[in-house]
Amino acid sequence: MSSTLNGQLLGRTHYATRAVLERELTRLGLTFGQSLLLNMLAAADGPVPRAEAARQLTDALKLSPAAAHTTLAELVAATLVAPMTQDASRVTVTPAGRQSQRLVAAATGEIGKRLWAGLAAEDLAAAARVLDAVRRRAEASLASAA
Repeated sequence: MSSTLNGQLLGRTHYATRAVLERELTRLGLTFGQSLLLNMLAAADGPVPRAEAARQLTDALKLSPAAAHTTLAELVAATLVAPMTQDASRVTVTPAGRQSQRLVAAATGEIGKRLWAGLAAEDLAAAARVLDAVRRRAEASLASAA
């Protein structure tokens, strides 16, 4: 049986793979949004302004700025992220946050290996190009409607 590449297939694939990840994130005590923000902050070269952290999460998950700030506050409350002592408008990942982020990265890597195993490199490259093009078009459409 062949599948047609369309929004329904993309959505079902996203939700299925995300559900696999969320099962592991639940075990780690994190939500999907928290893990994404934790990854973003851990990848930063240093402390990040709260507004910038929220903007990045808003852009990534297409959620409201208020929801992104709530997710950041949850990470602060969990002591995975902390405001800078000298400038509370900037946040950084704590040692506990770095450990959680490493566990998330390991889980994500294992899940990815398992789900993508056996697929040809050329197929993966073509899929990446197509998905990136569709994502860019959708983001441009959202930006033009704003």
